[in-house]
Amino acid sequence: MIEYLSSSPYFGLALTLGAFLLAYALNRRWPSPFTTPLFLGTLLVVLVLLALDIPYSEYNSGAGYLTYFLVPLTVTFAVPMYRHLPLLRRHAFPILLAVLIGVVSSVLSVSLICIFFGLGDIIARSLVSISVTTAIAIGITESLGGIVALTVSAVIITGILGASVSDIVCRRLGLCSPISCGLAIGNASHVAGTAKAMQMGPITGALSSLAIVLSGLLTAFIAPFVIWLLF
Repeated sequence: MIEYLSSSPYFGLALTLGAFLLAYALNRRWPSPFTTPLFLGTLLVVLVLLALDIPYSEYNSGAGYLTYFLVPLTVTFAVPMYRHLPLLRRHAFPILLAVLIGVVSSVLSVSLICIFFGLGDIIARSLVSISVTTAIAIGITESLGGIVALTVSAVIITGILGASVSDIVCRRLGLCSPISCGLAIGNASHVAGTAKAMQMGPITGALSSLAIVLSGLLTAFIAPFVIWLLF
């Protein structure tokens, strides 16, 4: 029975959607960072695959259909940016400065942690782009000679954590401005965090979308320099 299910091209798709809907229902009933649909849904899928001993390749043969929607979904993030274009122009300099500081902090902190724990330059080259959306992070890692699989895993974990706790962190830090919250979320947790930012408000979502683009571009320039300087 298990072999029949796992061999079906729709098994991975059904499992992913079912896990997400269950996680969404649990989050509506018991709101918590641990019941965030992205976090809990991912955990449920992993547990099912481990319990049934189903290889990832068989799961992904069906779940992979969902990846077709990633590119058009990402492009739609430009819509709230366009709607708030006058606001973005009015605060252009502080926005650029905030994203620049965030990128430098991210790249430097990852590099210094790798040095402190003796992880080596290969790990550092693979992790300096953890706060960048997957497509750009892969390109940065390839150019630096890192491990792409490690980069992808780290980016996914970063996004899930950001989407799970971003609103709580903003409240605890007293960030009341939607501009500040949006830039912080997009800069730290890319697309997954931006999905959460959209729920927090249109301006927050727009600034988070903009931060994704700027963070990706700046990291592509800054990461190689930091790696060259420290390693």
